Amino acid sequence: MSDVSLEKVKQELLERKRELEEKLNKISTEKVSDDQTGDPGDQALSSSMESLRSSFQNTETEEYKRIVKALEKIADGTYGICTDCDQPISPKRLEMYPNAERCLTCQEAYEEQQQLS
Repeated sequence: MSDVSLEKVKQELLERKRELEEKLNKISTEKVSDDQTGDPGDQALSSSMESLRSSFQNTETEEYKRIVKALEKIADGTYGICTDCDQPISPKRLEMYPNAERCLTCQEAYEEQQQLS
């Protein structure tokens, strides 16, 4: 990967990292309910909203971790190398998914293994 495109990827990752930090901060500070005891329907809705928020927060947190890892790889010169087979990740895959840790073949094998677990 050229230095120019690597710098572009780094800037895009840093921007997305900032966006996620803002979202995660907002999620952690906003309230789902007004702490008033409502009827069972209100309580169920509040519980569902809390579950949804928690799921969203987990997804955002996982993306944040992958971005941090990708930025570390850029810094140490290992960006774009598959963590499983040590082969280059295709530029097209990195363009679509700049925080990819694995080449497509290894990612498919990883996901298949996760489904079996």
